[in-house]
Amino acid sequence: MEPHCQRREILERILKGVPADSQWRARLARDLAKPRIEVGVHLAIFVEPFLTAVLEGRKTIESRFGVHRRPPYLCIEPDDYILLKRSGGPIVGLAMARTADFYQLSPEVLADIRAKFAYQLYALDNEFWDSRAGKQYATLIELEDPIQIAPVSFAKRDRQGWVTFDRDATRTLQLAL
Repeated sequence: MEPHCQRREILERILKGVPADSQWRARLARDLAKPRIEVGVHLAIFVEPFLTAVLEGRKTIESRFGVHRRPPYLCIEPDDYILLKRSGGPIVGLAMARTADFYQLSPEVLADIRAKFAYQLYALDNEFWDSRAGKQYATLIELEDPIQIAPVSFAKRDRQGWVTFDRDATRTLQLAL
């Protein structure tokens, strides 16, 4: 299946759960009316309390840290859609990427990220930062227009915390090189 077809099917399913009076309903309808889905679509797995913090607007930047270059690193762009999935549960929210920044980490860069973004990341405790000390890469995504939607089931059995339904499948494959 072509990536744009998969994105269309996903967005059609998500649209059914979006509140009728939401600006997201109009945005998704516009995208689905186009012959080709151009927007990037990503599935982000969240645990509590981070999921609720995103939906309530208290967590305004999502971060993903890794030892290897894996999505969303270099795979997400401004205006891409992020489906918010509860770990072990359904998709319960939706947000848009306002900005996406990518970092190769060192102790200094990690300390700088902490100093600048800890509050927006909803990560004020030492445990969060200590667990990321050995990571090599980071992606910070400023979130825009988060919204809670009616739960949408989504079969996912692997342990990946992020899945990119990419515009260009080769871009995701190149990350592993």
